[in-house]
Amino acid sequence: MDRQALTDILEKHSKWLRGDSTGSRADLSRANLRNADLRSADLSRADLSRANLRNADLRSANLRSAVLSGADLSGAVLKDTILAGINWLAYIGIIPDGRGKARAYKMTTATGEGPTYPGINYADSKTVEVDDIDRDVNVQCGRGVNLATFAWCLNERQEGYRLFLMEFTVSSDNLCCPTATDGKFRVKQAKKIGECDWQGNLLPKPATAQEG
Repeated sequence: MDRQALTDILEKHSKWLRGDSTGSRADLSRANLRNADLRSADLSRADLSRANLRNADLRSANLRSAVLSGADLSGAVLKDTILAGINWLAYIGIIPDGRGKARAYKMTTATGEGPTYPGINYADSKTVEVDDIDRDVNVQCGRGVNLATFAWCLNERQEGYRLFLMEFTVSSDNLCCPTATDGKFRVKQAKKIGECDWQGNLLPKPATAQEG
């Protein structure tokens, strides 16, 4: 997006925030704002969903209530914003318990394998582990056991897909949560709690042969 077009959008957004009928909310969804100078810009309540903000300078920008779902903030300067130094796992609502454990969901194909990185069968495994994970926080979807929030799985669901509840240790050794994640992250090891329905509820465990 060229500088003048961006300036015009931000000026109309400023008017909209003030209640001026000649203004309009900034719709920057999917906009290419790579390397953009957005220092001190008022982006509160702006739609930045899936925008390319790689290496953008957002110092002191007002990002309160901005829609950032799926935005790429890799390398963006976030100093003096509400996102500076943020815990991105907490940002998507996943908080460890007193044991340092947390839970999230794994979406799989009908056969129990991951849609993007097949090879692990979550239906048959009680514990899953990989040798290592992609630890680059600027990579949204990388090598590892990729887990997500229920909302993310629900939005990405396809016909026949399955859902599993997983437990993992929240530690730097086991976890990489990408910058500005839209609900997905990766771990080195996770334990399967059980399979869920698409309302997010655990399904009853199937009876074993001995149990009849």
